[in-house]
Amino acid sequence: MKKLFSSLPFRLILGIIIGILCGLVFPESVMKVIVTLQYIMGQLITFCVPLIIIGFIAPSITKLGGNASRLLGVAVVIAYVSSICAAFMSTVAGYALIPHLSIDTNVAGLRDLPGVVFELNIPQIMSVMSALVLSILLGLAATWTKSQKTIDILAEFQNIVLDIVSKIIIPLLPFYIATTFCNLSYEGSITR
Repeated sequence: MKKLFSSLPFRLILGIIIGILCGLVFPESVMKVIVTLQYIMGQLITFCVPLIIIGFIAPSITKLGGNASRLLGVAVVIAYVSSICAAFMSTVAGYALIPHLSIDTNVAGLRDLPGVVFELNIPQIMSVMSALVLSILLGLAATWTKSQKTIDILAEFQNIVLDIVSKIIIPLLPFYIATTFCNLSYEGSITR
C-alpha cells in the first residue's frame, strides 16, 4: 500500500482529483493564492528545463565515446524523420476527424480566474533550443578532444541535475498538476 501512495502516477492522479474537487468549492480569495502558487511553480519548472537538457544530453554524448559523431548523426536523422512523420500523420488525422466531432467553440459562461497576487519571474538561463545545441556541441567537443576534466564536470553536473529533478521537480509535480486542475475546475472548463 505504501508503494502505491509513493508512486508518481498515483500522486499525479490524486492531484488531478483533489484539484478538480477543490476548484468546485474554493472561493475567489483562495483561488488567488492557488493561481499565484501555480504561477510560481510553473516558473520554477520552466527554469529547470534547459538545465535538465544540458545535464542529461551532454554527459550522455560523452559516454558514447569515439562513435559519438556517427551515432548522434543517426539519432538526429531518426528524430527529424519521426517528427516529420508525426506532424504529417497528426495533420491527416486532424483533417479526417475534427470536422466530424461536435466541439463547442463557445466559451461563454466560464468564470475568469483571479489575477496573480504577486509575480515572481524566474527566467530561463537560455532557451530550450540553445540548451540543446550547447549540450550537443559540448558533448561532442569533450569527446573529440578527450578532455577528461570536462567529461568529469559534465558527469558531476548530471548528478546535480538528477538531484534537482528527484528532490524538487518530481515532488512539486503533483501540486502543480493539482493547482492546474483546480484552476480549470474553478473556471468551469472541466465541468461544463
